[in-house]
Amino acid sequence: MKSAALGMVACLAVGISSAGWAQDLKATQKLSDTRIGFDLGGKYSNYTLTITGPNGFHTSASSKSEPPSIDLRSAGTLDDGSYRYQLTAGTEEKVTLRSTLDNGRRGGPDAAVRGVSAVKSVATSGVFHVKGGTIMKFDPAEREPTNKRQ
Repeated sequence: MKSAALGMVACLAVGISSAGWAQDLKATQKLSDTRIGFDLGGKYSNYTLTITGPNGFHTSASSKSEPPSIDLRSAGTLDDGSYRYQLTAGTEEKVTLRSTLDNGRRGGPDAAVRGVSAVKSVATSGVFHVKGGTIMKFDPAEREPTNKRQ
């Protein structure tokens, strides 16, 4: 439970701090019957994949070097409905921190003045649908998901 809460806080922190970069992660989702993963179009590190769904469903996975994938069966029975994912990662680019918040780390609130930097974070998010315990292929031209599987 602690790791789920920590994952959610980390995703929120990255999402809030990088709102301007929210869709810069070049990734193509790979869906199977119960697994979601990604093919990436760039060099990234420190990945976090978070999935939320109906009835309080929440799961996440992290990896330093490879984009994580999650087999939803490992989280138990899947309820029908819409699920949302968010994949975050770090780039090789550095950005200067401008926060005046004292986070208790070396450098303190005046660190931005001294040019402290951090890795630029990027993210992508999306939705997929589950019906009968399997992920449905979604055609954006259709109003409802079909039962075609990828």
